[in-house]
Amino acid sequence: MSVRCCFLLLTIALTFSCASRAASLKEDPSVGRAGNWRKSVQGSPDLKECAKKAEKEPQNAEAQNDYGWALRQNGDLANAEKYLRKAEELDGSLAYVHSNLSVVLLDQDKSSEALAESKKAVEADGKQPIFHVVYGNALLSTGDAKQAISEYSSAVKLRPDYENGFYNLGRAYKADGQTTEAKAALSEALKLDPNDERVLKLLDELMK
Repeated sequence: MSVRCCFLLLTIALTFSCASRAASLKEDPSVGRAGNWRKSVQGSPDLKECAKKAEKEPQNAEAQNDYGWALRQNGDLANAEKYLRKAEELDGSLAYVHSNLSVVLLDQDKSSEALAESKKAVEADGKQPIFHVVYGNALLSTGDAKQAISEYSSAVKLRPDYENGFYNLGRAYKADGQTTEAKAALSEALKLDPNDERVLKLLDELMK
């Protein structure tokens, strides 16, 4: 029997309870505009509208951030970094600016810079699970699996329905050689989304 079938059978009984638990946790409006934080996919703001606002309000850090993120979601990493750095210069206290900049830097394989920015985000606001995942991603990219495990664990503790957090926790455990813990984290992810191909692929690798 395949890993997919095994885990689907194991998690069917928990599907309804997990769904109701997930529904009871509301998205945080302060970061919700960037998408569904439980999943890996993040939404893309309207590029043209963000460009207009950024041009009209050059001293508005949020406007520069939103345009930078829209550029990133449309594949323009160089200009995304430019506008996010401008947002950071305008208001370095905004945690989500540091987090978004970290994502863009990591997209460009600038791991050390991404690590510094993601750390700033967590230090500025440690209550947002997405910031811990972004920090964990940067840590994992530099080879620090143990600290990444700590950050991903913080994310899923803050947000028990954070499927992407469990997936990344599984990745980190695998990188650290903790196979049993990796399987457990991935099984939690699968309870939240039985069709996540990333999780199923990683479980297949661990079962071999």
